[in-house]
Amino acid sequence: YKIKVWNYKQKKCLFTLLGHLDYIRTTFFHHEYPWIISCSDDQTIRIWNWQSRTCICVLTGHNHYVMCAQFHPTEDLVASASLDQTIRIWDISGLRKKTVAPGMGVLDDHIRNPGSTDLFGSADAIVKHVLEGHDRGVNWVSFHSTLPLLVSAADDRQVKLWRMNDAKAWEVDTCRGHYNNVSCCIFHPRQDLILSNSEDRSIRV
Repeated sequence: YKIKVWNYKQKKCLFTLLGHLDYIRTTFFHHEYPWIISCSDDQTIRIWNWQSRTCICVLTGHNHYVMCAQFHPTEDLVASASLDQTIRIWDISGLRKKTVAPGMGVLDDHIRNPGSTDLFGSADAIVKHVLEGHDRGVNWVSFHSTLPLLVSAADDRQVKLWRMNDAKAWEVDTCRGHYNNVSCCIFHPRQDLILSNSEDRSIRV
């Protein structure tokens, strides 16, 4: 099960990332760091560094296929959607500090302040919120580009709107109208619109 990174001008594959143990559902580049996020039917989310061509983090916790995983457009957060009927919000600031922050390495940091750092990397990604409310598997989750909102699409034929702050995340509204599984949904970047598409062969705004 492969992720391939291509140079589209040269029309050639530059390298392949191996590690997932089942079908890979989505891949996205990070907006700033040299990272790729992927999710898989092996129930994991992986974050890769495309410069070092290595997996730098594995996010475990879902107990069914992970259908979608995306980086937040500005913050150190990841959202994932799974057929276990949940959406998870992960705090990956520990990973950024470990892999991107200039200066001190983790070992130096640990020697100076042994209580606050983790040499074994379990604090790279922490589950911040688990969103429950869909009655069937969740196929997609997207962050809003500027507001603390998420939108999700699921096999219960619903599109749900969620709000989050640092302490909690909660369901705000449900958009009903699709006649079959909803595959994907996104926010308009500037207007109060959500776009969704479904196995009922319709796109709805």
